[in-house]
Amino acid sequence: MVGCNVRVTTYKDNDRTVEVGVAPMVYGLKMKDGRGVVIRPPVACQGETTENGKVPAALLPLLVTYENADQPWFGLAYASEDAYESPISELKFFGATISRATREEWQEWRKIEAPKNFVTYELLGINAKNVWDKPNWKPGYRAMSSMCTGFSWVRLPDSVRDAIRPYWPASAPRFWYGSEEARRTFYSAGDYQLGKVSFEGTPLREYFPTTEAIYGVPRHKPGGLVVYTRHVGGDLYPAKSDISLDRLNDEGELPAEIRAKSRKSWAEATVDSKLKGFAYCDRVNNVDGEPSSIGFSQLLATRINGEPISEEALTWHQYQFDYAFERDEYVFFYKLYPLVSLFSGL
Repeated sequence: MVGCNVRVTTYKDNDRTVEVGVAPMVYGLKMKDGRGVVIRPPVACQGETTENGKVPAALLPLLVTYENADQPWFGLAYASEDAYESPISELKFFGATISRATREEWQEWRKIEAPKNFVTYELLGINAKNVWDKPNWKPGYRAMSSMCTGFSWVRLPDSVRDAIRPYWPASAPRFWYGSEEARRTFYSAGDYQLGKVSFEGTPLREYFPTTEAIYGVPRHKPGGLVVYTRHVGGDLYPAKSDISLDRLNDEGELPAEIRAKSRKSWAEATVDSKLKGFAYCDRVNNVDGEPSSIGFSQLLATRINGEPISEEALTWHQYQFDYAFERDEYVFFYKLYPLVSLFSGL
């Protein structure tokens, strides 16, 4: 049970501020075998309910499993309906509804059920008294990995393939970033504004935004999210990061195989049929003072099955992106599924 428009008092520069959010923003239960199952409740704070028809029947909340609820340093997010059909899936999804509750029911739930939530501010690396005061890294520091990442593959329609082909670098890399002109051409040929060009049956604009989870997660067809009901997800595959804080050992060193890379991966996707529909949760986003070896003091790369995305057409270094191309056949979108928000609470 989630409270909407709950007052969360925070402090910044010794000034008192009041934000509006939901509580709990994330809820996790510890299983008998020690594993953790976490849900990111979809935000429906404008009166959306299943009964009044403002919540789609195909609503798909973000769920994440952790091997150890006491040490949730790496999570596997079920970020598409495909994940539940995977041979490695440990969950089944039968549906989700949202109904209105009274304040009294919420308060009673807070007394009885909320304490079962194994997710705490401390575990998330958040200072509950002042969320703007980030914790500082120290040897052996760990925090719950609450940022989940994936790459979504979508086939280009023929007209868009023809339009972007001239911008494919002469070396014909399999994966490549487009130049600024290529990006403008992509939006124009894909008819981003009017949406009259079909990308696997859906307008290009419905694959954005690439940062999601607050309203649920998109399916292949519209209806997976509250509010943005027309958004879709494409074929999703999970991505890990070399610079995850939780990869550091007690001395603050990354594993030898990562240190040996000339350029570490900002995100590296694994395209494997059994991983379709999942995202990897392995990053923390609220800690200061981490060793420079995992910071942005050096150039980073983005890879797919170990192969870097070509930057030949770029005039600047780009380690974080919204989309890139595969040959002249596909576009893939970077998808980020954050579990937490500093403007909400537990």
